[in-house]
Amino acid sequence: MAIRVAELARAGLTPDWMPGAVPLCVPVETRCNQHGERSVTVVVGTESVLSRGRWRTVDVLACPVTWRPHSDQIDGARRAYVDWWQALGWIRDGLATSRLLREIDVSAEMPKFEPWNVWGPSGLK
Repeated sequence: MAIRVAELARAGLTPDWMPGAVPLCVPVETRCNQHGERSVTVVVGTESVLSRGRWRTVDVLACPVTWRPHSDQIDGARRAYVDWWQALGWIRDGLATSRLLREIDVSAEMPKFEPWNVWGPSGLK
């Protein structure tokens, strides 16, 4: 965690907590042709259908899908942000109480605890 905090501090960045990320159901694979992009389908079974007086066997097709980004990925990124935030707090408290930096005033300012949580404790924005 110390290395991660130091790297982000040098770059002046915060961890990516995936702002605005919403899991979307997307096809596993797509193909392009002259008609545009289409989802790849797979045969999951066959059915007999009465068509024009004759029984015909037709394939039952399905489109395999996945969730992107997966909710576990979003949760993991946000857990990593909270861990980073807590590490910053420990560093801030340690520097303030130890008085190692006598000529530098350690500010109490911190980044937002959960920037993805737009509703405050009172339920208002």
